[in-house]
Amino acid sequence: MNPITPALFDLAECERHLVELAQPDAARFTGTTTEKDRQRVDAILAAVVAGVPREHIAALAKVSTHTIAGIVERAERSGEIATWKERMSRLLARATETMAATLVEAVEQKKLAPAALPVALGIATDKKLLLDGEATSRVEHVERVRPEDITALIKRAKVVDIEPAKLTN
Repeated sequence: MNPITPALFDLAECERHLVELAQPDAARFTGTTTEKDRQRVDAILAAVVAGVPREHIAALAKVSTHTIAGIVERAERSGEIATWKERMSRLLARATETMAATLVEAVEQKKLAPAALPVALGIATDKKLLLDGEATSRVEHVERVRPEDITALIKRAKVVDIEPAKLTN
């Protein structure tokens, strides 16, 4: 029998060491360090709630988008800010209202590019309704019945004699 050759390195030990090395990075990129600066965190959260893209916030606050994600996640869990779904619903409501106003203005000024604003307005409205749990479509089943089909069904039906029941007092 051949002796078993020992492994050149212990994979589990290597993985454990990599996790230990990554822990400082995880803290650095999840916003835990940044959260010590409450004024900066408040500004970041205010921008997120206002709908400013995270890339813009990251550039202005001089943090990574991962840091912003960590800050937002903790703020949502603590109830400090609304959930993503609630924020998106408000943002889509605002966008829908703005597009609707632009649509009305374009129609009134006869400057409407065909299929431009109505499509965008329809999509935004649909997504807003969907986020709010409203119906966004209707399914209708239509069956066309011809008179000949009804006549054929009547002819195939079996006639059954039923005896009247006797009433007992």
